[in-house]
Amino acid sequence: MKHKLTVLVAISAALTLAGCSPTTQSNRQSSQSSQSKTSKVAKNSSDNSNTSTVSFKSKDTYTKLSASKMDYKTTASAIAVYAAQKYGDTWEIAVNAAKQGNLGVALRSKAATGITSDNDGYVYEVSGTGKSSNARYMLAGDGADKQVTIFVKQRNLGTTSLKDIVAYLNQRNDADLVKQLAEKTQLNVKLAGDEDTQKTTNNSSASVIPSSLQGTWYTADTGNGNIDTLTVTDNKINDEAGFSMNVKAKNSGSSTSGGYMKQTTINGISFYSFTNMGQTPGQGSTYLAPHTEDGQSVIVSANSNGRTNAVYWKSEALAKKNSNKQFSDLKY
Repeated sequence: MKHKLTVLVAISAALTLAGCSPTTQSNRQSSQSSQSKTSKVAKNSSDNSNTSTVSFKSKDTYTKLSASKMDYKTTASAIAVYAAQKYGDTWEIAVNAAKQGNLGVALRSKAATGITSDNDGYVYEVSGTGKSSNARYMLAGDGADKQVTIFVKQRNLGTTSLKDIVAYLNQRNDADLVKQLAEKTQLNVKLAGDEDTQKTTNNSSASVIPSSLQGTWYTADTGNGNIDTLTVTDNKINDEAGFSMNVKAKNSGSSTSGGYMKQTTINGISFYSFTNMGQTPGQGSTYLAPHTEDGQSVIVSANSNGRTNAVYWKSEALAKKNSNKQFSDLKY
């Protein structure tokens, strides 16, 4: 009897195991399938994470502007884009037009524009159409701390530094736009519509500065490869780095609105000194001399001891070709 019970128990156990086997196998397959799906989801999640990281890095690699390494065309472009975004009005019109053509920057006097300001420099008039515009700015100082005062016609919209303008543009990822516009920027242009004003301004006083100094001159003797532009008219000097002067033939008082010119010879070269009214030529004066180097007409800029600061050429190409070159007949 015990033997029969043992056999029956064994058979029953075998049948039970046989009945459970398909279910167990199914559960195992389901578990494996679930693990496989979980693995794929985890992998996809990882892939998405990598994509997100790459996208973030891409955004972080936008071109940036540097206020301490900007040439004059890029500076003009940056100011125009900043003013267009911040103030709109005629600035926005000028920038939008310039995208289709060129950004022209003309030098105007305060008297010609009607602007009243403590700044004694030139007024920079910006246009995208080649015609006279109400988009204007003035500069004071140098480098990244250069102060920029923005106008619409005679209305002063505010003053800010070049580095703050650059920070504003970098925050909005506008460096590429600024650089694209800078490539189409033309300095010292003649804008249509200001001829009568220019004639009045030019005839308001007799020519003081000799014609041998007059014109637009360029130098790359800046130490960083940038081009510096010097503009000389019959009675004005502007080097676009912040220095400008309305020039008279004689020292006529203590006014700080201009200066006077005097001729002097230093180290055998005939220089013209440009000094603020009420002061005597010397340290602080600007010394310029018409000269010739390598068969080209140039302007030598020097200090009161005749040590050369820069040599200005008639074209940007010549300036770049002779960048930081020292000439044997000049003192350094």
